[in-house]
Amino acid sequence: MKKYFFLALCLLVLSLLAGGCIDDLVPVNKEDAQQELSAYEFEFFLNYSYDNGKLIPTHTFYLSKNGSAKVVSLVDNESVIDIIPLEDIRSSDSEIVSNIVVLGNFSNNTNATPETLAKFAMMEEASKINYTISEDVIRGQKHIFIEFEGPVTGFVAYTMSNSLGQNFIYITTPPSVVRYVLPEGYTTGNPFIGKARPLPDVVYDDASGRENYVWYNEVTPSGFMGMLSRYSQVNQTEIEPIPKLISIKFYTSSAPRGLAIAGTILGLIALFVYFRYKLQKKTLEMLRNEIEKQVVVPKKKGKD
Repeated sequence: MKKYFFLALCLLVLSLLAGGCIDDLVPVNKEDAQQELSAYEFEFFLNYSYDNGKLIPTHTFYLSKNGSAKVVSLVDNESVIDIIPLEDIRSSDSEIVSNIVVLGNFSNNTNATPETLAKFAMMEEASKINYTISEDVIRGQKHIFIEFEGPVTGFVAYTMSNSLGQNFIYITTPPSVVRYVLPEGYTTGNPFIGKARPLPDVVYDDASGRENYVWYNEVTPSGFMGMLSRYSQVNQTEIEPIPKLISIKFYTSSAPRGLAIAGTILGLIALFVYFRYKLQKKTLEMLRNEIEKQVVVPKKKGKD
């Protein structure tokens, strides 16, 4: 029986390699990010980013399979960007945020109109706006702060390391619009391999064929806290929004097909092992019955 189990395990590994699942589900080694402006895509994405004429901070995460994410944020009158990373204890000394680029201006010199932001997106050189990076631990969670010398309006881009590889988790700082852009040829949504949680509000493909997932983060808390606030005397603007954890597992488009092939092969192997075991058991039982029939029980001799 052990021999057949070992054979089934070997065949499963070979089928996974043939289907391409192992390469899809295991993250590859990290690569150094480019330290230049061209490392980012300053796409003029403003869908659902305005509420009563006011810009809602919009964060786009261009995910990659090499353990990093290119983040491009649209901000208005922001002095500090709060980043909540999820660190890997095995690489605590690695740089989490790098290559910070600003395309914009100080807020007292500009307005966050679509026309102005479109001009910022076309800039060929980074704005000369000084900033500092600091760290702090709040309620047991590490925060990284990018603090500018004054309130800024425009694009802020940075590269963030991702210790989870093709699993990406972001904790929002509401209110905000969050967009994940998967690498070309990658997808998500398979219940067995992984999907996005919570479900996105909008899913679409961009001009490059990449899958985009968008979430809208409400300003006021939802659920029980939201219902309680509606019946209280507290001003809605005084209620602190609750951060939302957005996670996604992405993999190549061929991964689900490879997993299905591997599952089918494993099922067939399991059936083969099971029926062979039943056949051998039946054969042994028949053999035992034949032996028992051939055994002659000696008769006891009577007393003279």
